[in-house]
Amino acid sequence: MFLLTTRPIDDALSDCKLLNRKNINAVASPSMKIFQNSIKLNSTYDGIFLTSRHAAHVIKFIEDKKTPVFCVGSSTAKLARMYGAENLIVGKSDALFLANKVKCYLPKNSKILWPSNNTLKDSIYIDLENNVYNVDKKQTYSALPLKELDINSTNLILNKQVLIVLFFSFKSTEMWIELINKANLFKFLNNVNFIGINEKIVNYLCDLSLNKVLLSRRKRRESVLSLGMKVFNNMEKSL
Repeated sequence: MFLLTTRPIDDALSDCKLLNRKNINAVASPSMKIFQNSIKLNSTYDGIFLTSRHAAHVIKFIEDKKTPVFCVGSSTAKLARMYGAENLIVGKSDALFLANKVKCYLPKNSKILWPSNNTLKDSIYIDLENNVYNVDKKQTYSALPLKELDINSTNLILNKQVLIVLFFSFKSTEMWIELINKANLFKFLNNVNFIGINEKIVNYLCDLSLNKVLLSRRKRRESVLSLGMKVFNNMEKSL
């Protein structure tokens, strides 16, 4: 029996490596592909707010490599360092926690670059702005849907060998379900357990009449993986 992780392929393979070390049969089942956008920066910044490893390449275009770089987690920090960042503040895979870190390190009226896959003024953006930070959110990478589900995932679902599917973002969840529908596989998901990183994902899956949907304890990758391992081990014992 297997667990599927639906992050983009490089991230999913990283999940699988960790899960395999814990004796979990994990397979990458990506729904999207990441493309880096061209970047043009017209000003200097007092800090860089990195909430995704896919945005870490922006460091190449920052002239002062001693600029504080707030990294959401260790994998993002590792890439930022590879691109030349010298002053890293590392969070705990939680964007809100990272925003609070900014408040500890930077004075008000600081100008912050937030490289992302969108320019939406979400709750984290508003939180930073409310604390009198000038936030420049730029779309530095794009997540585009794949045309079809990978053959390994397809075969495992068809053969009813999937115990759990992990979801880490609402966008990738929608894309994965769309690939499932395109492949006419939805009817094979009735007995699969789904774990979402936030309430929006869980509500979306429940609205699709999927009845084995769980919410991770925290909105963090590690929390999703931890719950996935716990459910997988418990289910394997009962088989």
